[in-house]
Amino acid sequence: VTEYFPPLKNFTPAPADKFVSRAQIPRFTKITQEQFEELSRSGQPFVVDDCVTEHPLMGKSCDDFGKLFPNGKMKANYGDQIIKLSEKTWSTKARMAKGEKQHLSKGVKIADPYVWHVKDEEPLPVKRSVQEYWKTPYFLNGTHMNRLEAWDSFEMWFSLPDGGAMAHSDSYNEMTISAQFTGTKKWRLMMFPELNTIFDSFESFDTGVYKVNKWAPEYEFDVGPGQCFVFPPGYMHETWSNPDINDVCATATTFQFNAPFPAQYIRNFLPRFSNSHLVSAENAMEIYSSYATIAKVQPKPTSDKAEIQRRVDSKFADLDADKDGKITEEELRAFFLTNPKGKWGQAYEFAWTRYIKDPQVKKEMAKERGEYRAGDTLAWHDLNEDGHVSKEELLQTFTQWNVLVERHRALMKAKASKKAVAQAKTIEEKYAKEYMCPTGPSQCPVVDRIRAKKGKNRESVVWFQGDEDEEKERKEL
Repeated sequence: VTEYFPPLKNFTPAPADKFVSRAQIPRFTKITQEQFEELSRSGQPFVVDDCVTEHPLMGKSCDDFGKLFPNGKMKANYGDQIIKLSEKTWSTKARMAKGEKQHLSKGVKIADPYVWHVKDEEPLPVKRSVQEYWKTPYFLNGTHMNRLEAWDSFEMWFSLPDGGAMAHSDSYNEMTISAQFTGTKKWRLMMFPELNTIFDSFESFDTGVYKVNKWAPEYEFDVGPGQCFVFPPGYMHETWSNPDINDVCATATTFQFNAPFPAQYIRNFLPRFSNSHLVSAENAMEIYSSYATIAKVQPKPTSDKAEIQRRVDSKFADLDADKDGKITEEELRAFFLTNPKGKWGQAYEFAWTRYIKDPQVKKEMAKERGEYRAGDTLAWHDLNEDGHVSKEELLQTFTQWNVLVERHRALMKAKASKKAVAQAKTIEEKYAKEYMCPTGPSQCPVVDRIRAKKGKNRESVVWFQGDEDEEKERKEL
């Protein structure tokens, strides 16, 4: 992590109670398209200081939202109580959740924030009434894909003084933006910790990282009115509305965008993500596969070296149009936009696409998809970042993908067995010996930890658990 992210070059991890804010979150005003795309593909978290300064909802208070959208129905973040925005007391009377010493609030009970899932829990007429007030940030307006994804995917957050969220990792497999309309929110964040096997997995939703003593924040920073924080899948974060600077209910929004895909980031940290909730519960491998395999339909994974080499040779022949021994972004763009073998790269399917009827917009979106896929594919496979992909690089990325997916499918099959833990231990030991024991299995800490794993029940392995466990935890909070 410290070698990958430039702001963390000299960072030394420390527990939350010993945290000193040294790493500086990158901040931008008038961010350029080139900066935005480079940061997004690399997964570098960053802040845009002029993100939503011209948004129609800027400056709107919690009470204003209740007046504008009286039929809206939201939930307390740590509970399932439905609350109408038109109710009179929610914006002034706090619902207190549990405290946590490792949280920014240092153990003080936090005020449970409210989340309004406009995107997927409201009737369409209500959603459309809110969308009339929506304005996508300027750096996303260059493409239909991003403008419409932001317009369709937003939810609203309302935090009273001392409100906040415990450290967690979201379930999205795309880049996310949190923008502030009123009030100032303090953030701490940390890259998802290294996990060598599924037996290292932990509850990655609220408070789970505290319980396993892995919370070691890297950044601490404020996001105020008009500003937004942009972050990639898997990056753990906690928030707090400091009552010293927030004396009333604050308003914010969270939404996603589609392009570019954080391809370089996902590929670089794929081994740890393969042991996380992003893969075990969110079907991430299916999302990642087209970038990793450069294919519409994912070939059956294999760890056979000769077969992987054959696939590399075949794919390289398709992509290296001028036969100079390297694949460039221009060649990838031509493959996805003009080559019949690559036309699948222009396909798109998002929650909002059924509402797009204009043939010209559909045509432009297909072109956008193909062009961004070219850049994202290059970012996935260009290991040394020299602007092109060599055959050796493609061999490395294909090998990584095939081994991890082959292992993943074996573990998913074991997950359905009555002897899931025993079978998983056998699978994990096999792959650890082959790929994680440079000095041999006789002196391999990973193998030792697998063998020392106690418990035979599925409940003893967090990776085997599902969304119902997250809901239970949230209600307890």
